[in-house]
Amino acid sequence: MKQYQKYIIGFLSLALVVLFVINFSHIIAWILIAALVALIGGPIVILLEKLNIRGFRLPRWAAALLTIIFLWAAIIGFFRTTVPLISKQLSEFQNINVEAISEGLYGPIATLDNFVQSVPIFNEPSFSTEEYVVESLSSFVSLGKISEKFINLYSLIWNLVISAFAVTFISFFFLKDRSLFDKGVLALIPQKFEERVKHVLISVRNLISRYLIGIILQSLSMMVIYTTGFTIIGLDFNLAVLIGVVAGILNVIPYVGPWIGASVAFLLITVDNIQADFYATTFPILLKMVGVVVTAQTIDNIFFYPYIFSKSVKAHPLEIFLLILIAGSLYGVLGMMLAIPTYTVLRVIAKEFFNQYKFVREITQNIKPPLKNE
Repeated sequence: MKQYQKYIIGFLSLALVVLFVINFSHIIAWILIAALVALIGGPIVILLEKLNIRGFRLPRWAAALLTIIFLWAAIIGFFRTTVPLISKQLSEFQNINVEAISEGLYGPIATLDNFVQSVPIFNEPSFSTEEYVVESLSSFVSLGKISEKFINLYSLIWNLVISAFAVTFISFFFLKDRSLFDKGVLALIPQKFEERVKHVLISVRNLISRYLIGIILQSLSMMVIYTTGFTIIGLDFNLAVLIGVVAGILNVIPYVGPWIGASVAFLLITVDNIQADFYATTFPILLKMVGVVVTAQTIDNIFFYPYIFSKSVKAHPLEIFLLILIAGSLYGVLGMMLAIPTYTVLRVIAKEFFNQYKFVREITQNIKPPLKNE
């Protein structure tokens, strides 16, 4: 009976963990988000601890608290700066006379319609390019309809407040005690795997921390570059900020994101100049826009991508490209954004537990084992 007792206890423990994950998935999400916040804020805590002002050093808890305050100040400052500008631009879009679309885009629409009708594959007499464009842009311009989806705004805000408080509270303790998350994970792991799991946690923490910090710096830098570039070519500052923020956020998605951002920029500029003559006004601006996008992506590819992919996640660009395609096909944009961190964790686990396989050795050869003092 004693022989099977440990298996019964193990099975029951596993069942309890599974039930907890299923029924309290939001708490698991808070813990994981807090762990990511701790990875981002960890270097700040270490920097604050090293400060020596006349022999006085900040205790760990004070450094953790200041880091939380700094992160929240950065988030609030970002939204307070960008949201009013974006809201003003969106309100201007809502006032656009959609009926003027066919007049402003008559030339390019007619050219496109002739092309569609001349190609046998696309030829459809009942299809009107003009009606399709007008209908699509009408739904895009009518951004006020988005508010109809939020039936219970109070509940949404309350849930966000609770989530923000929970993540902040948990993040503080993860920053205060760097090993707290590790201890929680190791408590669920059989003792014979404990040392290997420790190596996994250290490697994942180092790789993901560098990746997240690199991604944040990349995104903010691209926002500034896009906003500056679009302002220089003559766009309204509010519109330049809107495009810059959207393009900078979408740039987080490797390879595909910049193209999505460029498409959004193209659409926003076209809508903003909808009542102007396309060939005389809109088309030259779009050409300048292409120049800004090419310049921004050149800077991105030379300075940011090599650091983020080669030095942080230690993966070949082709691996990342195929990974993004697969994740996008399965889970859409969210899958693209989470693909690299998830893949990094899986590679570290595979290196530690399945390194006897040649395939695993090939895809994890650039991941170095953690140092003993880490």
